Amino acid sequence: MKKIVLSLSVCSALSFGAGNEELVKEIELLKAQMKHMMQSQQKMATQQEKVVNEQKEEIKLIVRDQEVTNEAMLEEIYNASDDSTVKYESFSSLGEGASKVYHTNNAVSIGGYGEYKFKKYKDYKNTTSAAYNANKNKGEFNIVRFVPYIGYKFNDWIVMNTEIEFEDGGARSDDTKNYKYAIVEFSYLDFLIDKSFAIRIGHILTPFGLVNLNHEPTAYLTTDRPAVETFIIPSTWHTNGALVHGKIDDFEYYAGVITSPDADHFGDAEGRYIQQGRLGAKQYTDSLSFVARGTYDLGDGLNVGGSFMYGSSLGSSSNIEVKMTMLEAHATYQNNGFDIKALATVGTLDGDVAKLPTEGDIVVSDTVNGQYLTVGYDVLSHFELPHKGYLFAEVERLDMDVNSQTIYPDNNKFLEYTTGFSYFPDPKVTLKADYKLRDYGSSAKFADENSFTFAAGFIF
Repeated sequence: MKKIVLSLSVCSALSFGAGNEELVKEIELLKAQMKHMMQSQQKMATQQEKVVNEQKEEIKLIVRDQEVTNEAMLEEIYNASDDSTVKYESFSSLGEGASKVYHTNNAVSIGGYGEYKFKKYKDYKNTTSAAYNANKNKGEFNIVRFVPYIGYKFNDWIVMNTEIEFEDGGARSDDTKNYKYAIVEFSYLDFLIDKSFAIRIGHILTPFGLVNLNHEPTAYLTTDRPAVETFIIPSTWHTNGALVHGKIDDFEYYAGVITSPDADHFGDAEGRYIQQGRLGAKQYTDSLSFVARGTYDLGDGLNVGGSFMYGSSLGSSSNIEVKMTMLEAHATYQNNGFDIKALATVGTLDGDVAKLPTEGDIVVSDTVNGQYLTVGYDVLSHFELPHKGYLFAEVERLDMDVNSQTIYPDNNKFLEYTTGFSYFPDPKVTLKADYKLRDYGSSAKFADENSFTFAAGFIF
């Protein structure tokens, strides 16, 4: 710039002393120099702007890449720690919550289920105690069960699975008839050698019937578990043993050896078959039973199967030996809005049944049988709603004294009718309401029982 100013000054001076021709040449030269300098400066400015823009784009790409990386990292961390990515699907006929450990990539799995219930009887009078009857007629509010599952995967083929049950909201601390308790309902190791062959050892659920393996509240429509699978098949029936199990195409099986229930307690309550003889996790016994269960998926939601148990039970104190045999056959259909379950079972006791210890005038019956049918239909399926709501009806028949050996046989023979509605706002949550009538035999000393029940259940 100084050069240009100086040249202009020279030009002014020359204008007085030089000729016109020389003056014109000097001016043209100065103009050319000035033009060249301005073009160079403009070119440099353009290049600088280009460099700045390129740097801006590079910064944008770096920031964008970092954002994508951060988002991917957060998603990976979330998926690694969030069990919502786990499938809720039954494994080897277990409940969906109990199967959670089999469907996660995490080493540790936490699941569970719970039930809250309100029950109200109408004019209950089936005990000799007026005070007990009066109390029974009051509304019963109860946290029936809260059950956490804890699972652990040692590797891709060894699994530990445990259920801890808190029933009636408490724990039993004495030998009174306070049936609140906290127990380990199952705790086992599963060696998943192959899809078609696995070995399960520990404290296990006996593979028998429908409810015993899957007794989560979302698995059945009624507020209570079926009486057939409570009085005859003593759900929940858990004991120590070793099982092999697996799935071959559409056939699923269990077979193994379990410890037998204690025959000395079969007479603790009349009309309960082997239910009262169930043992806990710590056992002193030499009595064993064989059990097997098989189911076959016929497709389109139809599944059929059956179970078998045979064994002996030596009374823990009496040393009276009893042989036990139990069979069941079942079928389920879940398709086109229907949820249908049917089961029939029979149980027998052989040996010195009449010599078993009992309380009072209780008599142990040597033969029992029972059947039930549950039919539910999802009425909400017609409204294209994401929820499900089943209207259902269930009928059960129980004969807990087939050979009429008890003092009042008709006290141990009854029909049970249940109807109600089960709403699923989420597949893992259910709200149920039903009315139940228990209809005793004509010669029974018991009066028919009527009750209304509302229940809320969930798995997680």
